[in-house]
Amino acid sequence: MHRKLIIAVVVHLLLATAAFGGLVDGLGNVPDWGITPFSQPNQSDTFDGTLWLTIENDYSPINYPSGVGHQASPGGSTGEGFDLEEMYVRIAGTQAQILLVASNGPSVDAVGSTWYLGDLMIQAGSEQFAIVTDSGPQGLPAGNIYRINGDADLEGLQNQPRSYRGSTAVVENDYGPDATIPQIAAPWAVSGSIDAGQLIGAATIDTDSFDYGGKEDGTFLIQYAFDTAVLGFDELPELTTKITWGCGNDVIRVKGVNAPQIPEPATLGMLLVGSLLTYVARRRDIRKS
Repeated sequence: MHRKLIIAVVVHLLLATAAFGGLVDGLGNVPDWGITPFSQPNQSDTFDGTLWLTIENDYSPINYPSGVGHQASPGGSTGEGFDLEEMYVRIAGTQAQILLVASNGPSVDAVGSTWYLGDLMIQAGSEQFAIVTDSGPQGLPAGNIYRINGDADLEGLQNQPRSYRGSTAVVENDYGPDATIPQIAAPWAVSGSIDAGQLIGAATIDTDSFDYGGKEDGTFLIQYAFDTAVLGFDELPELTTKITWGCGNDVIRVKGVNAPQIPEPATLGMLLVGSLLTYVARRRDIRKS
């Protein structure tokens, strides 16, 4: 696969100054996406004709020992404060957008520590990229897009008491063979020591929140948007998007995202000529009648 030379003017975005509000209307709908959080059943890696999506309301893909978010996780016996509920992905032309619905964000203070929502991990074919969600944990500007060259460019889970970082229990999961929680949930974030030369561009980040009632009050929504050209592919491969909390209490992904099929210029030209000829023929028929 041939690579493109990408020349980009990188804009550093801080989440604190990212656009806030406007994603959700007064009824809790997300009009631009045509969805209402918490209104659909659990499903994974689904394509509805427009959006790729995964919904995990009150569900986790990891079979946590003794139950979801059980001690020693900061989520306690329910883990509700660190749930990742829904993820949607769409591609229009060269624009990719990802919408995440989370219980909280981008950080939560619990049991004497601050826990951060992770960076957005993107697997594109055999290559990996990441979008920084928040500048707090690693000091990297929110919105920065990095090419990931290896494990040294990434952080596993947060190294704090009551994190799943050190868990060695092998558990069932919906993502593949049995593995430990750190192996399933990680990576969590881009390393603060990543080579600056791996910065390839920037995404815009928009956030909003809404009280959906009861335990869903304070739901946090975040939208990432970027031009896929920064990834450097002549033809965009299949994508997988994934994100986790720093404690490893929950993880969500959408796998199997494909770029829309756009006709080649020659094919498009033939379609336009065909349409024009059809129009002319119909006009002649109308005149004859």
